[in-house]
Amino acid sequence: MSYLNKRNRHYVAIVLAVAFIVLLLFEFASFAVGAYYVYNEPASNVLALTDHNGGNVLLNITAIGLDPGVSREIWIDPAIAYDSAGNAYIDVNTGYQIATVTTNSSGDVQGSYQISASTLSQIESDGNTVHYVWIAGVGETPLAGSPQYVSLTSDSEQNYTAATVGSGIILFVTLITVDIPITFNLGQLFIVLWTVYIILFAMALNGPFKSLIGAIKDASVRGIEGLMDNAMFATLIVFPVVLWGTVLLSLIQAAGGISTGSLPTVDPLLEFVELAIAPLREEIGFRMIPIGVAALIVLMAKGKVRDGLLALWHPSRYLKKNDTPEQYKRHLNLIYVMIGVSALLFGLAHVLLGAGWGPGKIASAAAAGVALGGLYYVYGLPSTILLHWSIDYFLSAFDFNNSTLLSAYAFITTYTLILAIVGSVVLLLLLIRKLRNRPLESYRGISGVNR
Repeated sequence: MSYLNKRNRHYVAIVLAVAFIVLLLFEFASFAVGAYYVYNEPASNVLALTDHNGGNVLLNITAIGLDPGVSREIWIDPAIAYDSAGNAYIDVNTGYQIATVTTNSSGDVQGSYQISASTLSQIESDGNTVHYVWIAGVGETPLAGSPQYVSLTSDSEQNYTAATVGSGIILFVTLITVDIPITFNLGQLFIVLWTVYIILFAMALNGPFKSLIGAIKDASVRGIEGLMDNAMFATLIVFPVVLWGTVLLSLIQAAGGISTGSLPTVDPLLEFVELAIAPLREEIGFRMIPIGVAALIVLMAKGKVRDGLLALWHPSRYLKKNDTPEQYKRHLNLIYVMIGVSALLFGLAHVLLGAGWGPGKIASAAAAGVALGGLYYVYGLPSTILLHWSIDYFLSAFDFNNSTLLSAYAFITTYTLILAIVGSVVLLLLLIRKLRNRPLESYRGISGVNR
């Protein structure tokens, strides 16, 4: 352990800082990759473009993910309804049926289908420049006794683009879901999310205790522990450990016959945007609410309402500010309990809320939840959201229906595995140091600097 403090060993910390900054650059690159998917090369299961060739208008369709060798109908702008069980129905008196097609042996459709002048005139009469195209398997079951609403087969696919309109966002209050009725399109939502994450990255790079540059300078004198004074470095070090730790846990469970499962198949572009929004809503719903609210209640009981509200953003900072060492030690035990509770709820939510995961996901998600909760408490909300974002979105951006990025994905995956081993050693050494100095450390920060 002595090498963590010796000045003549500071080059180890500098090399590690550079290694994790490379990971940070890859994360920044994933923003550009995401924008490419959403705006320039939509990765929807159905791609539909019109080709105006003189007086003829052709609808060029490329679709995947359907059942093989079956008859399907191509519709433009049909009205879709859903029953209480989530089954989809199409109003056959709306929209425009363009053609009937048969999928190939792989379940794909590719071809050009003419739109008549009269149909085109009707389609254009609504004033919209973007229209919805469905490759639909129309069944026989009516919705609620209304014969004009007939069921859609489960493999029916809609084209998703940046212009696709959404009508609500689901938020979490632990295991309770709240539907916020807000209208947006996927492109607008992605830009808002992109902006929020850039702001969170800027905050993490700048603190909360030392900036990225300040932490590197400090580490060059104090050793590796100096890197942990910056939220971005802490997040980058913890991320590969959590990522590969949960993979290892899932493999162990699978060997014991416990399935982790997977998310249900949805349109990839919609899934990609979902992966971008999940870190924000899940960290607010599963970290800020159980852990931050506990800190809020403690401080409000002292009459510190303002600091209590600020504790929702960064619990440890405002508890330390208002507690004596004895009070802080007592409240820290409460926080430990709340981190455990939030992690357990987080694991259960993946199964109980119908996401499609198997029982093995409870343990892997709960394990990740412990890391997310600890990071939130010590470094604040930006760090835990960025850790979650790294797990959900970052690697997915390079492994998302694009063969040209597979080599980059393979390299980054291997790189994170190497950093997971390095990060595990670093965190273990820092933990041993912290336990050895526990009486002093209990009221100080993660690297022992009084804050």
